[in-house]
Amino acid sequence: MNQEEAAWRQRVPDLVEHYAERWELDLGQPFGGGSAAEVIAATTADGRDVVLKLSLPHREARGEAAALRWWDGDGAVRLLRHEPEDYALLIERCRPGVPLTAAALPPRTRLTVAAELLARVWRHGTPPADFQLELLTDVAAEWADQIEERQHRLAPPYDRTVVARGAELLRTLPLTGDREVVVHGDFNPGNVLSAAGDSWMIIDPKPMIGDPGYDFCPLLLQVDNPFDHADPAPLLLDRVKLVADLVQVPPERLLAWCLARLVEAAHWYADQGEIEEGAKELAAAEVISALLR
Repeated sequence: MNQEEAAWRQRVPDLVEHYAERWELDLGQPFGGGSAAEVIAATTADGRDVVLKLSLPHREARGEAAALRWWDGDGAVRLLRHEPEDYALLIERCRPGVPLTAAALPPRTRLTVAAELLARVWRHGTPPADFQLELLTDVAAEWADQIEERQHRLAPPYDRTVVARGAELLRTLPLTGDREVVVHGDFNPGNVLSAAGDSWMIIDPKPMIGDPGYDFCPLLLQVDNPFDHADPAPLLLDRVKLVADLVQVPPERLLAWCLARLVEAAHWYADQGEIEEGAKELAAAEVISALLR
Protein backbone atom coordinates (compact mmCIF):
# COMPACT_ATOMS: atom_id res chain seq x y z
CA MET A 1 0.00 0.00 0.00
CA ASN A 2 1.46 3.36 -1.02
CA GLN A 3 1.26 6.55 1.04
CA GLU A 4 -1.64 7.94 -0.98
CA GLU A 5 -3.75 4.86 -0.43
CA ALA A 6 -2.80 4.69 3.25
CA ALA A 7 -3.88 8.31 3.77
CA TRP A 8 -7.17 7.62 1.99
CA ARG A 9 -7.79 4.52 4.08
CA GLN A 10 -7.49 6.62 7.22
CA ARG A 11 -10.27 8.87 5.89
CA VAL A 12 -12.64 6.06 4.97
CA PRO A 13 -14.42 5.66 8.34
CA ASP A 14 -15.22 9.37 8.44
CA LEU A 15 -16.38 9.30 4.81
CA VAL A 16 -18.65 6.33 5.49
CA GLU A 17 -20.19 8.08 8.49
CA HIS A 18 -20.62 11.31 6.54
CA TYR A 19 -22.44 9.73 3.59
CA ALA A 20 -24.53 7.45 5.77
CA GLU A 21 -25.87 10.58 7.47
CA ARG A 22 -26.09 12.75 4.36
CA TRP A 23 -27.92 10.13 2.28
CA GLU A 24 -29.92 8.73 5.24
CA LEU A 25 -28.56 5.20 5.02
CA ASP A 26 -28.84 2.27 7.37
CA LEU A 27 -25.49 0.56 6.80
CA GLY A 28 -25.05 -3.19 6.56
CA GLN A 29 -21.97 -5.31 5.98
CA PRO A 30 -19.09 -4.36 3.69
CA PHE A 31 -18.43 -6.42 0.60
CA GLY A 32 -14.98 -7.98 0.57
CA GLY A 33 -12.47 -8.38 -2.21
CA GLY A 34 -11.90 -4.79 -3.31
CA SER A 35 -8.48 -3.17 -2.99
CA ALA A 36 -9.26 0.33 -4.24
CA ALA A 37 -12.74 0.93 -2.84
CA GLU A 38 -14.87 0.56 0.26
CA VAL A 39 -18.18 -1.01 -0.74
CA ILE A 40 -20.96 -1.42 1.83
CA ALA A 41 -24.50 -2.78 1.66
CA ALA A 42 -27.08 -0.27 2.87
CA THR A 43 -30.78 0.52 3.00
CA THR A 44 -32.31 3.92 2.29
CA ALA A 45 -34.86 5.62 4.53
CA ASP A 46 -37.64 4.35 2.25
CA GLY A 47 -36.40 0.75 2.45
CA ARG A 48 -34.53 0.47 -0.85
CA ASP A 49 -31.54 -1.89 -1.05
CA VAL A 50 -28.49 0.05 -2.19
CA VAL A 51 -24.72 0.02 -2.14
CA LEU A 52 -22.48 2.80 -0.84
CA LYS A 53 -19.21 2.85 -2.74
CA LEU A 54 -16.24 5.03 -1.84
CA SER A 55 -13.35 4.72 -4.27
CA LEU A 56 -9.72 5.59 -3.83
CA PRO A 57 -9.36 8.69 -6.02
CA HIS A 58 -7.52 7.52 -9.12
CA ARG A 59 -7.70 7.81 -12.87
CA GLU A 60 -9.65 4.65 -13.63
CA ALA A 61 -12.37 5.42 -11.07
CA ARG A 62 -12.95 8.97 -12.30
CA GLY A 63 -15.52 8.09 -14.95
CA GLU A 64 -17.52 5.38 -13.15
CA ALA A 65 -20.43 7.60 -12.20
CA ALA A 66 -20.60 9.15 -15.68
CA ALA A 67 -20.82 5.75 -17.36
CA LEU A 68 -23.51 4.50 -14.99
CA ARG A 69 -25.46 7.71 -15.48
CA TRP A 70 -25.22 7.35 -19.26
CA TRP A 71 -26.37 3.72 -19.26
CA ASP A 72 -29.19 4.64 -16.87
CA GLY A 73 -29.90 1.15 -15.54
CA ASP A 74 -30.08 -0.49 -18.98
CA GLY A 75 -27.84 -3.53 -18.51
CA ALA A 76 -25.89 -1.93 -15.67
CA VAL A 77 -26.63 -1.01 -12.08
CA ARG A 78 -28.38 2.33 -11.73
CA LEU A 79 -26.59 5.31 -10.22
CA LEU A 80 -28.73 6.97 -7.56
CA ARG A 81 -26.45 9.65 -6.10
CA HIS A 82 -22.91 10.82 -6.62
CA GLU A 83 -20.40 13.14 -4.99
CA PRO A 84 -17.42 13.52 -7.35
CA GLU A 85 -15.17 15.30 -4.84
CA ASP A 86 -15.03 12.20 -2.63
CA TYR A 87 -15.54 9.59 -5.38
CA ALA A 88 -18.70 8.59 -3.49
CA LEU A 89 -21.48 6.68 -5.25
CA LEU A 90 -24.85 5.38 -4.18
CA ILE A 91 -25.99 2.66 -6.55
CA GLU A 92 -28.78 0.13 -6.70
CA ARG A 93 -28.00 -3.25 -5.20
CA CYS A 94 -28.15 -6.46 -7.22
CA ARG A 95 -29.88 -9.39 -5.57
CA PRO A 96 -28.92 -12.17 -5.32
CA GLY A 97 -25.69 -10.61 -6.59
CA VAL A 98 -23.83 -13.76 -7.58
CA PRO A 99 -20.93 -12.92 -9.93
CA LEU A 100 -20.94 -14.59 -13.31
CA THR A 101 -17.62 -16.23 -12.39
CA ALA A 102 -19.42 -18.19 -9.65
CA ALA A 103 -22.59 -19.02 -11.58
CA ALA A 104 -23.28 -22.69 -12.29
CA LEU A 105 -23.27 -22.11 -16.04
CA PRO A 106 -21.09 -23.50 -18.84
CA PRO A 107 -18.57 -21.10 -20.39
CA ARG A 108 -20.54 -20.57 -23.60
CA THR A 109 -23.61 -19.55 -21.60
CA ARG A 110 -21.52 -17.15 -19.51
CA LEU A 111 -20.13 -15.68 -22.71
CA THR A 112 -23.61 -15.25 -24.11
CA VAL A 113 -24.94 -13.55 -20.96
CA ALA A 114 -22.02 -11.14 -20.84
CA ALA A 115 -21.96 -10.38 -24.55
CA GLU A 116 -25.67 -9.58 -24.58
CA LEU A 117 -25.10 -7.11 -21.73
CA LEU A 118 -22.29 -5.46 -23.64
CA ALA A 119 -24.53 -5.08 -26.66
CA ARG A 120 -27.15 -3.39 -24.45
CA VAL A 121 -24.83 -0.79 -22.95
CA TRP A 122 -23.02 -0.17 -26.23
CA ARG A 123 -26.25 0.71 -28.02
CA HIS A 124 -26.36 3.92 -25.98
CA GLY A 125 -23.49 5.24 -28.09
CA THR A 126 -21.45 8.12 -26.68
CA PRO A 127 -22.50 10.89 -24.29
CA PRO A 128 -22.00 14.64 -24.65
CA ALA A 129 -18.61 16.14 -23.88
CA ASP A 130 -19.71 17.29 -20.43
CA PHE A 131 -19.58 13.65 -19.26
CA GLN A 132 -15.79 14.09 -19.43
CA LEU A 133 -14.82 10.50 -20.17
CA GLU A 134 -11.31 9.67 -21.35
CA LEU A 135 -10.72 8.69 -24.96
CA LEU A 136 -9.49 5.18 -25.65
CA THR A 137 -7.40 6.62 -28.48
CA ASP A 138 -5.32 8.58 -25.97
CA VAL A 139 -5.02 5.81 -23.38
CA ALA A 140 -4.04 3.17 -25.93
CA ALA A 141 -1.37 5.45 -27.41
CA GLU A 142 0.07 5.92 -23.90
CA TRP A 143 0.18 2.17 -23.45
CA ALA A 144 1.95 1.69 -26.79
CA ASP A 145 4.63 4.16 -25.68
CA GLN A 146 4.93 2.36 -22.33
CA ILE A 147 5.36 -1.03 -24.03
CA GLU A 148 8.21 0.27 -26.16
CA GLU A 149 9.87 2.03 -23.22
CA ARG A 150 9.60 -1.01 -20.96
CA GLN A 151 10.80 -3.40 -23.63
CA HIS A 152 13.87 -1.20 -24.13
CA ARG A 153 14.55 -0.52 -20.44
CA LEU A 154 13.74 -3.94 -18.96
CA ALA A 155 14.58 -6.17 -21.95
CA PRO A 156 12.19 -8.96 -20.89
CA PRO A 157 12.67 -12.18 -22.89
CA TYR A 158 9.51 -11.66 -24.92
CA ASP A 159 9.01 -12.24 -28.64
CA ARG A 160 9.87 -8.84 -30.10
CA THR A 161 7.76 -9.37 -33.20
CA VAL A 162 4.65 -9.98 -31.12
CA VAL A 163 5.54 -7.06 -28.85
CA ALA A 164 5.89 -4.71 -31.82
CA ARG A 165 2.63 -5.94 -33.28
CA GLY A 166 0.80 -5.35 -30.00
CA ALA A 167 2.14 -1.81 -29.69
CA GLU A 168 1.19 -1.02 -33.27
CA LEU A 169 -2.33 -2.34 -32.76
CA LEU A 170 -2.78 -0.11 -29.72
CA ARG A 171 -2.02 2.87 -31.95
CA THR A 172 -4.12 1.84 -34.94
CA LEU A 173 -7.16 -0.06 -33.65
CA PRO A 174 -8.79 2.95 -31.92
CA LEU A 175 -8.52 4.92 -35.16
CA THR A 176 -9.95 2.34 -37.55
CA GLY A 177 -13.26 1.25 -36.01
CA ASP A 178 -16.64 2.06 -37.49
CA ARG A 179 -18.27 3.21 -34.24
CA GLU A 180 -17.54 4.51 -30.75
CA VAL A 181 -19.27 3.64 -27.49
CA VAL A 182 -18.69 3.94 -23.77
CA VAL A 183 -16.53 0.89 -23.17
CA HIS A 184 -16.66 -0.71 -19.73
CA GLY A 185 -12.90 -0.85 -19.44
CA ASP A 186 -12.65 -3.88 -17.14
CA PHE A 187 -15.25 -6.26 -18.48
CA ASN A 188 -14.36 -9.46 -16.69
CA PRO A 189 -17.15 -11.86 -15.60
CA GLY A 190 -16.64 -10.90 -11.96
CA ASN A 191 -18.14 -7.52 -12.87
CA VAL A 192 -21.44 -9.09 -13.94
CA LEU A 193 -23.87 -9.87 -11.11
CA SER A 194 -27.15 -11.77 -10.97
CA ALA A 195 -30.17 -9.55 -10.38
CA ALA A 196 -33.93 -9.85 -10.02
CA GLY A 197 -35.94 -12.07 -12.34
CA ASP A 198 -32.99 -14.11 -13.63
CA SER A 199 -31.43 -10.98 -15.10
CA TRP A 200 -27.82 -9.83 -14.95
CA MET A 201 -26.28 -6.41 -14.40
CA ILE A 202 -22.88 -4.84 -15.07
CA ILE A 203 -20.98 -3.17 -12.22
CA ASP A 204 -17.69 -1.36 -11.66
CA PRO A 205 -16.89 0.28 -15.02
CA LYS A 206 -13.55 1.95 -15.69
CA PRO A 207 -14.91 3.65 -18.77
CA MET A 208 -13.54 5.34 -21.83
CA ILE A 209 -15.02 6.40 -25.15
CA GLY A 210 -13.80 4.30 -28.03
CA ASP A 211 -13.88 1.14 -30.09
CA PRO A 212 -16.19 -1.49 -28.55
CA GLY A 213 -13.85 -4.36 -29.41
CA TYR A 214 -11.58 -3.23 -26.59
CA ASP A 215 -13.87 -4.73 -23.94
CA PHE A 216 -13.67 -8.37 -25.02
CA CYS A 217 -10.28 -9.61 -23.79
CA PRO A 218 -10.94 -10.13 -20.04
CA LEU A 219 -14.19 -11.90 -20.85
CA LEU A 220 -12.49 -14.28 -23.30
CA LEU A 221 -9.84 -15.27 -20.77
CA GLN A 222 -11.86 -15.44 -17.57
CA VAL A 223 -15.12 -17.27 -18.26
CA ASP A 224 -12.60 -20.05 -17.89
CA ASN A 225 -8.99 -20.07 -19.05
CA PRO A 226 -8.77 -21.33 -22.65
CA PHE A 227 -5.00 -21.63 -22.28
CA ASP A 228 -5.48 -24.42 -19.76
CA HIS A 229 -6.48 -26.59 -22.74
CA ALA A 230 -3.86 -28.55 -24.67
CA ASP A 231 -4.84 -26.79 -27.90
CA PRO A 232 -6.56 -23.48 -27.10
CA ALA A 233 -6.83 -22.28 -30.70
CA PRO A 234 -10.12 -24.01 -31.67
CA LEU A 235 -11.72 -22.95 -28.39
CA LEU A 236 -10.59 -19.35 -28.87
CA LEU A 237 -12.01 -19.24 -32.38
CA ASP A 238 -15.32 -20.73 -31.23
CA ARG A 239 -15.66 -18.15 -28.46
CA VAL A 240 -14.69 -15.24 -30.65
CA LYS A 241 -17.20 -16.20 -33.33
CA LEU A 242 -19.95 -16.61 -30.75
CA VAL A 243 -19.37 -13.16 -29.25
CA ALA A 244 -18.76 -11.46 -32.61
CA ASP A 245 -22.21 -12.47 -33.76
CA LEU A 246 -23.82 -11.18 -30.57
CA VAL A 247 -22.08 -7.81 -30.40
CA GLN A 248 -21.65 -7.17 -34.14
CA VAL A 249 -17.89 -6.69 -34.03
CA PRO A 250 -15.77 -8.61 -36.56
CA PRO A 251 -13.99 -11.59 -34.94
CA GLU A 252 -10.60 -10.55 -36.25
CA ARG A 253 -11.04 -7.18 -34.55
CA LEU A 254 -11.86 -8.84 -31.23
CA LEU A 255 -8.74 -10.99 -31.57
CA ALA A 256 -6.58 -7.99 -32.48
CA TRP A 257 -7.68 -6.17 -29.34
CA CYS A 258 -6.92 -9.27 -27.27
CA LEU A 259 -3.41 -9.38 -28.71
CA ALA A 260 -2.84 -5.69 -27.98
CA ARG A 261 -4.11 -5.93 -24.41
CA LEU A 262 -2.13 -9.07 -23.62
CA VAL A 263 1.10 -7.43 -24.80
CA GLU A 264 0.31 -4.42 -22.60
CA ALA A 265 -0.41 -6.70 -19.63
CA ALA A 266 2.86 -8.59 -20.16
CA HIS A 267 4.83 -5.37 -19.91
CA TRP A 268 2.85 -4.19 -16.89
CA TYR A 269 3.94 -7.37 -15.10
CA ALA A 270 7.50 -6.87 -16.28
CA ASP A 271 7.50 -3.37 -14.84
CA GLN A 272 6.39 -4.85 -11.49
CA GLY A 273 9.34 -7.25 -11.58
CA GLU A 274 7.08 -10.22 -12.42
CA ILE A 275 8.72 -11.33 -15.64
CA GLU A 276 7.34 -14.87 -15.50
CA GLU A 277 3.76 -13.69 -15.06
CA GLY A 278 4.28 -11.38 -18.00
CA ALA A 279 5.64 -14.29 -20.01
CA LYS A 280 2.31 -16.11 -19.56
CA GLU A 281 0.47 -13.09 -21.00
CA LEU A 282 2.90 -12.90 -23.88
CA ALA A 283 2.53 -16.63 -24.60
CA ALA A 284 -1.23 -16.12 -24.89
CA ALA A 285 -0.59 -13.17 -27.20
CA GLU A 286 1.58 -15.40 -29.39
CA VAL A 287 -1.26 -17.89 -29.83
CA ILE A 288 -3.66 -15.12 -30.80
CA SER A 289 -1.10 -13.57 -33.13
CA ALA A 290 -0.87 -16.90 -34.95
CA LEU A 291 -4.66 -17.02 -35.28
CA LEU A 292 -4.66 -13.55 -36.83
CA ARG A 293 -2.12 -14.64 -39.42
